Amino acid sequence: MQPERPPDPGSAFPSTADVRDFWERNPVAAAAIGPRPGTAEFFAAFERLRQAVEPRRVQEEIYTFDSFAGKAVLEVGCGNGYLLSQYARHGARTCGIDLTRTAMDLTRKRFVLDGLAGRFVQADAERLPFHAGSFDLVVAAGVLHHLPRIEAAIAEIHRLLKAGGTIILMLYHRNSLHYRLLYPLYGLLHPAFRGHPPAEIARRIDGADNPIGRAYSRREVRGLLAPFRDVRLRVRSLPIRALRLLPGAGRLLDLLARRIGWFLYARAVK
Repeated sequence: MQPERPPDPGSAFPSTADVRDFWERNPVAAAAIGPRPGTAEFFAAFERLRQAVEPRRVQEEIYTFDSFAGKAVLEVGCGNGYLLSQYARHGARTCGIDLTRTAMDLTRKRFVLDGLAGRFVQADAERLPFHAGSFDLVVAAGVLHHLPRIEAAIAEIHRLLKAGGTIILMLYHRNSLHYRLLYPLYGLLHPAFRGHPPAEIARRIDGADNPIGRAYSRREVRGLLAPFRDVRLRVRSLPIRALRLLPGAGRLLDLLARRIGWFLYARAVK
């Protein structure tokens, strides 16, 4: 699969340094949260925000925290440590990597506040500093679609997994309500996105200066995971909360989320 063109015609394709600099300045979801990053109030607010778009029942279904008790779990792009802490609570031996120092600091603070043990390493997902076959599970949720070379990161994950180990990914879904309907409407009507095509809005949705943000189809994800076996895809997340107030709308939205949700999850085995 060829990398997408950079957002600005004629400009150089964004580098890993560009990606690191952006997320160093813009920790995940911090702009939408009032409390100071690293405080207990910040982490609690982040969890409420996360569960609004990825309900707890979906998390349990996708990430199966309790099935990795006693196993070696690596999270690539651990952000502020939310997912990694869930595995640690369920008895996994956890390690988190992230490209930014800010994420490492936030994850450490979360683990200290929660009384959890883990290992944290600032590293590039395309060149991970671990021996082959080190982990039973590698999870990367909402991360790899921001990297310059997603294929390189997936190859590294494959190298690090033990035989029979599991990879769990979440990527943005191109054939979603967001990409196919909402983003074209944003391009027509939304002041921040007016005049931009959906691919550009997918990049800008995490910040106007975000260097890279891609959406993928099911077929593309299967291609990316060709080195793995037993590839299983799921689609979730249709957080149109206002509609859930209508009688019977909740079930309908859940059904639609399984077809045209914004989060495309993949699970596969080495």
